[in-house]
Amino acid sequence: MKPSSSRDPIASSSPTLLSRLCASGLLLLLACAPLHLAATTVTPPAFEDLVNKSEYIVRTVVKSITCERREGGNGRQLIYTFVEFEVREVVAGTPPQPLVLRMLGGQVDDEVLEIAGAPKFEVGQEDILFVRGNGRQFTPLTAMMHGRYPILKEAATGRAYMARSNRAPLTEVSEVSLPLVEQPVGQAGVRMPAQAAPSAALTPAAFVQRIRNTVNPNSRPTHAK
Repeated sequence: MKPSSSRDPIASSSPTLLSRLCASGLLLLLACAPLHLAATTVTPPAFEDLVNKSEYIVRTVVKSITCERREGGNGRQLIYTFVEFEVREVVAGTPPQPLVLRMLGGQVDDEVLEIAGAPKFEVGQEDILFVRGNGRQFTPLTAMMHGRYPILKEAATGRAYMARSNRAPLTEVSEVSLPLVEQPVGQAGVRMPAQAAPSAALTPAAFVQRIRNTVNPNSRPTHAK
């Protein structure tokens, strides 16, 4: 069973998936084998929508990652991942301090809950994040995977550059509205999708400036505590 896509790329990352799964009885006790849940199809947002439908936008580094069982829909115990970030720059809005994002999914002992398309973080990773609905949505990034932009470095020069969540270099903000294509790894004979060289990608400073130039204070949501 896979939920249908939504016309609103922001609304499509709402808790609708979780409520549907609970109502249909698919969220049973977690078994030792991994449980994979299909994520709601997310339409790539326009850059302006990504910026102005986010509660806050931050440049971060992952400090710690913990997984816990917590009560979820219909009183069932579900696994959640809590990612704590060091905020290096506030680009827009007012993030809470400390900044800890709660995401449905993770691993506790031998029990695994995976959400297809949900971002996975590692300690030390640097990103620019567009956050919406922390504690209220199963993935608190605006438009899910479209709300995360890793900061990578060129191997030869050490130059920092922006990438999309599939690690493809981001050369212009208009590319935000393009579909994300997973990059196959280690598959001989697989033709990789054409992508720009890292040297052509936006720097973090240039990306931040484009975000700030797009912010409309009259249309952005207020962070809900």
